[in-house]
Amino acid sequence: MINPLLETKLYIPPPRSAWVPRQRLIKQLNDGTDLKLTLVSAPAGFGKTTFLSAWIAQSKRPVAWVSLDKNDNDLHRFLGYLLTALQKINRDIGKSAQPLLNSPQISPSDILLSGLINEIANTPEPFTLVLDDYHEISDKQVHELVALILDDQPPQMHMVISSRADPPWPLARLRGGGELSEIRADELRFTTKETATFLDNVLGFSLSSEDIATLENRTEGWIAGLQMAAISMKGRKDVSGFIKSFRGSHRFVLDYLVEEVLDQQSSDIQEFLLLTSILERMTAPLCNSVTGRDDSHQILAQLEQTNMFLVHLDDERRWYRYHHLFADLLRGRIKHTQPDLVPALHRRASEWFENIELIEEAVVHANAGEDYKRAARLVEQNAMQMIIHGKHPVVYRWLEELPGELVRARPWLCIYQAWMCYWIGMREGVEECLQNTEQALESISIPSEGEKRSAKVPIPTESERQHIAGYIAAIKAHNALTSGKITLALEMAQQAVELLPGRDYMRSLVGVVLGAAHGSQGDVMAARRAYAEASEIAQKCSHQIICVSAVTYLGMEQAKQALLQVAFGTYHEALELAVNPDGEQLPIAGFPLVKLGDLSREWNDLESASCDLIKGVDACAKWGQADFLADGYVALSRLQLAGGNLGDARNTLQKVERLVGRVEVDHFIVCWLDECRLRLWLSEGNLEAAVNWVQTSGLKVDGDLSYHHDLEHINLARVLVAQGRQQPSGTFIEEALELLARLLVAAKKAGWIHKEIKILILQALAHQSASDHEEALTTLARALTRAEPGGYVRTFIDEGIPMGKMLRQAVAKGIAVGYAGKLLAALEEEAADKQSQLKITSSHSLVEPLSKRELEVLRFLTTHLSSTEIASELIISKNTVRSHIKRIYGKLNVHNRREAILRAEELELL
Repeated sequence: MINPLLETKLYIPPPRSAWVPRQRLIKQLNDGTDLKLTLVSAPAGFGKTTFLSAWIAQSKRPVAWVSLDKNDNDLHRFLGYLLTALQKINRDIGKSAQPLLNSPQISPSDILLSGLINEIANTPEPFTLVLDDYHEISDKQVHELVALILDDQPPQMHMVISSRADPPWPLARLRGGGELSEIRADELRFTTKETATFLDNVLGFSLSSEDIATLENRTEGWIAGLQMAAISMKGRKDVSGFIKSFRGSHRFVLDYLVEEVLDQQSSDIQEFLLLTSILERMTAPLCNSVTGRDDSHQILAQLEQTNMFLVHLDDERRWYRYHHLFADLLRGRIKHTQPDLVPALHRRASEWFENIELIEEAVVHANAGEDYKRAARLVEQNAMQMIIHGKHPVVYRWLEELPGELVRARPWLCIYQAWMCYWIGMREGVEECLQNTEQALESISIPSEGEKRSAKVPIPTESERQHIAGYIAAIKAHNALTSGKITLALEMAQQAVELLPGRDYMRSLVGVVLGAAHGSQGDVMAARRAYAEASEIAQKCSHQIICVSAVTYLGMEQAKQALLQVAFGTYHEALELAVNPDGEQLPIAGFPLVKLGDLSREWNDLESASCDLIKGVDACAKWGQADFLADGYVALSRLQLAGGNLGDARNTLQKVERLVGRVEVDHFIVCWLDECRLRLWLSEGNLEAAVNWVQTSGLKVDGDLSYHHDLEHINLARVLVAQGRQQPSGTFIEEALELLARLLVAAKKAGWIHKEIKILILQALAHQSASDHEEALTTLARALTRAEPGGYVRTFIDEGIPMGKMLRQAVAKGIAVGYAGKLLAALEEEAADKQSQLKITSSHSLVEPLSKRELEVLRFLTTHLSSTEIASELIISKNTVRSHIKRIYGKLNVHNRREAILRAEELELL
């Protein structure tokens, strides 16, 4: 069960009806809104939250508010609350980053690069983001994200951090740059006048100036101390005597006052306060369950009315929490006075949360109550579902909080731990977890009936033992495949097939592993059969997501055989499967969309390719599977390179590089990434970068070729050809031809016609560089023959001017005249467009010229038409228009439509 976001954390605390006016601080906050950050930093009890809520009530600026707690030390959870809060200001903020919530692995830079900053910048009016109780955050990734946002923060947003301690950022840099306003304990302390107003107007005490000065001196203007002192003074006859005896450090004073406050309450109220202190948040039914009462609603109302450190968290006053400091002290008191009762209270809370299906809280309280058996049961029942939905950090915490011996004693917990380790990239721990699973199974014998009743660990039946063994084999197959141990992957996958129930989720997934393993051996037909079988099993078992994956992988195998039209149909079949019963497209649709877009790019339909790839990458990000997302980024960079958008391609490649730097993805995707990087460098004339890549890649001309790595030596051959073109007298061409000959044999053996075409093209280019024009044309003719049935275009014309020369020679000699002529026409048209763009922008100060389509969109920006209406006029998708607009803004170095028009007029582009 996946926990929903708690809306109460996003409510702005309402100002108290009786509040001490603090205009000096209000002015300081108002004056700081033009800066990036206001830091309100002071120890507990200095009225930070109260002061901010009062300021907000007087301010005309919209405010997004997040109340933080220790549970927010998880980047996924923090991002969820941050985006939801910002969307209360502008519903468009965070749309691009929202899909990352489902990603098993994200980084702060991913979130920032998703477009979040641009979305904030597009907000029409200034607003404030308040992160309250930021001292609860200790997670480095959360700190990094907030610091990165501050670095690039648009002027529309002002951030306010309220914390008991300074955040671990370079505040000196912000301070030195004049971007930081600070409100600290010295400013927050009550002055003598404010102390008098507080005691007189708010709490109804009329004290002498001497008593006020003494109390202020004793508390040093500490608001919480004043409040608790005032509560303690109620009903006392000798107030002055109490004030004179009131002294000590904060901790001791507070301990004393809490005792005084509690002692002044009825035993009934004292008991309620202590019993409910174990709750981070409370509502009347929960309090009833924990305390055994039936009047918690009335008690909570009474506590709120008497200002007993109770904070309401929603407008309906259903959910509350105690003042953090007060709660800490109550918890300390009950642990000291009734330590044996605390675990029982947590267990009651756990049961209540489980009944309303808030499983995360149920597990937290079960562990806090040391009811590890209950926690283990909850984890066993919910861990796999959590993992499937990308909640790996939560499950990791669950398992970490359980005693290690309990996890090791329960086979399913070991399985979940192993499966989670695989998905979050801790693959070195997978084998140990699986060994623990096997040992747990061995240690649990099948008992007699009497033993079974007293067993502490659930006794698996024979069928369940087989089920667990199937999971062990399946996870071993996944791990072996990722590690390149293909024989072992096949062996384990086959074993899993024999052990797992036919309708099990993992059973369907094993079929995909089999397909990938056969593909890694260059057995394209066996791979196709395995993917087809996996698809059939998944459809029978209603495993829709696996079915989509299997069908898409089948299409990829067809594409390897250059059956592009067949693959196109297969990808469409997968796309049709990626729809829920309501007709809504599922995030897994991103996988076939990316493949459809890549095919359209190959056929030189760049508009269709852009539409499918943008939608596909967005969907892959929403789905959160690292391999699919990396594949999508690489395909998008191919498109950007084809369109001559080198800056965009560079940015996209940086995204995928960061992704593969954090997690291990399929090796063939890394091969494709390297190819795109090499093409970018070579198109920029940066041969040095390409040569440096060769030196660090470990690839050798005489090295072993690998189907598992998608014949990555083709990338080495490309660099050698480029070196040979620059240094014809060297040995580079000879080495390239030697390597390409070996690669061609390997491609033919596997039936990888797609690779065969690429290899033949590189051979032709190598012969051309060696001035062997006859052999170059002969080799090109073979490539054209293999490529024409599939309708390949970009594979040829992406080679640029050298390919243009060979195609002209081919047409002149009557070689594949129709097909070669079509390719030549496409290449010449593209060259003419680039020349036209160069003329348009050469006299202007653009780092990168606008494309022909971008110029069309730019002209529409001068009209009143919306993005949707522009899309209708140009007969393209709304997302494609938005992508063009984003690139236009980037190239013009502007942030909105008006700035773009002004800049374009300045550059005489309109």
